[in-house]
Amino acid sequence: MRAVDRIVIIGPSNIGDAILASDVVASVRHRYPDAHLTLVVGERSHALFAGDPRIQTLVDADAFDSFLGRVKLAFDLWRYQPHVVVDLRHTLYPLLLKPLAMWRYLLQPPKTVIHVRDRHLWKLRVQAPPVKKVLAGQAPGVQPPSAANGSALWLSAKDAAQVDQLCRRWGLAEARPLVVICPGARSHIKRWMAEGFARVADRLISESHAQVVFSGEPAEEEVVEEVLGLMHESAHSAVGLTTIRQAAVLIQRAALVITNDSASLHMASAFRVPTVAIFGPTDADRYGPTSPRRRTIRRQLFCAPCEQALCRFSHECMRFIPADEVYEAARELLDARG
Repeated sequence: MRAVDRIVIIGPSNIGDAILASDVVASVRHRYPDAHLTLVVGERSHALFAGDPRIQTLVDADAFDSFLGRVKLAFDLWRYQPHVVVDLRHTLYPLLLKPLAMWRYLLQPPKTVIHVRDRHLWKLRVQAPPVKKVLAGQAPGVQPPSAANGSALWLSAKDAAQVDQLCRRWGLAEARPLVVICPGARSHIKRWMAEGFARVADRLISESHAQVVFSGEPAEEEVVEEVLGLMHESAHSAVGLTTIRQAAVLIQRAALVITNDSASLHMASAFRVPTVAIFGPTDADRYGPTSPRRRTIRRQLFCAPCEQALCRFSHECMRFIPADEVYEAARELLDARG
């Protein structure tokens, strides 16, 4: 069989989907440890993979977001002459790079493959058949080959050192469980109520003796500050103090993560951290947690999941989720740890 020296993976744009696609990167690297790997992702996902030793060339697809830019990127990829092409974004690049195998890129996962993470792995099996040897016998939900930290995501020693410094600044005690709460989400309709997060955080601190740290992107600082303002107990905010990978380190060290449908949820799943996931308008079967110990909180309404950017009603799918239910799920997972 011909040697595989050059590989291209065309990955998602947003961070959450990129985390779900990290299993593809890990599996390809495991199958071809000596190949040159080029990863094409959007600007938001770029920071997640920057410096990753498994990736030799990292391309920001958004830098080519024009007709001439896409032509230039296509030409650059054609000159690269990759032996393996994995396209997770349904682009036209495989038509140029692998015209004789284009039929592989037109195939869609069957309806029985539901979760986005498993759909990415299905596409990998179809588009790069030799990788089947790595994934052979794996059912949906089974971890593919992982990085040194036990996850498909790569984290640096510098990321860990920064989080160590923050934990010392906050005075976190190793003897008490760390709970990371992520009340944000890119779409406001995927966010549970600030009052609910505040009540759950207060009970975790006062009744379960947990240490609570809020995490999120810089744009979610206002959301986190609103929750902190409604709390009676003292908690910490990592918003604006961590990069995306440093936030991943924090989540990796948590005894529990409570989150909306967001990138933080997929990070917790990548590190197999116990997770309470709160779902409303989006489909938990497609985007829900895959950690071994997890609880998904959602209301069974006629309109949910609607997968719509705007709510036609009054956001009942989130408003009808009681704080007591979320706390009991969190307490159950904390009690079962270890």
